[in-house]
Amino acid sequence: MTDLIRCDSEIYHDLREDRYAWIPASRFWIAPSLLDDRKRLWSEWDHLQPDRHLQNGASFRMRRLGYFELRPATGGLRPLSHGPYYQSRDINHYAGGIDRRFAPLRDSTVTNRFLLELIRFDFSQFPIDGWKSIRTWTVDVHLFRIIGRPDEVGEPTPEGIHHDGDEFDAVHLVQRRNAVGGVSGVYDNDQCPLKSLTLRKSMDSLMLWDPHVMHGVSPIRPSAPEQPAIRDVLVIGYNPDRLLAMHG
Repeated sequence: MTDLIRCDSEIYHDLREDRYAWIPASRFWIAPSLLDDRKRLWSEWDHLQPDRHLQNGASFRMRRLGYFELRPATGGLRPLSHGPYYQSRDINHYAGGIDRRFAPLRDSTVTNRFLLELIRFDFSQFPIDGWKSIRTWTVDVHLFRIIGRPDEVGEPTPEGIHHDGDEFDAVHLVQRRNAVGGVSGVYDNDQCPLKSLTLRKSMDSLMLWDPHVMHGVSPIRPSAPEQPAIRDVLVIGYNPDRLLAMHG
């Protein structure tokens, strides 16, 4: 789908065999023509809005959300109308079972060339065949900032070990600053550990075949208490033939 982003890791093989793939940032090659776009995309994390669905008045998460339609046959991507995000209580016992409404992606995010190429690149790595390879996919794009303070830990996954409810998920680290913790764990569906790793460098990435594996991330705290801990991630969820209405 794209030759502007490449990777020398065996992502397709790892997903097919292990149901997850860990990709260090050093394995990616990004075309020089996209580097300014990546810089502009990363700056979008300075414009996130508070997550109003945290419990007990918590304030450790900022985010934005947007949807795209992806047509695998052509690589065509088009933004979809903004709408709520829904996960069942079975998937997310912390905040599931309700329509959650988050600030939409800014126009400068929706049209960012690096984001669009990354969505296509991630999809090209998935071990799909048959009808899933030709049907339209819905793509959920989540911009998260987790903030840890001396008086409030930052919880990347307050729901604990979980599925996201997608077919595939891609997690790309944007930045990590002044943080301890934030260890990502991958588990089988009985919650037995498969892999433990920490995303530390920008573009350190984790891809998950979501129905087959679970995941969670430990809290972050400041390493130097005078400044907050920051963990910024881009999470992209992919679902075949799932209409936007299914988020509501």
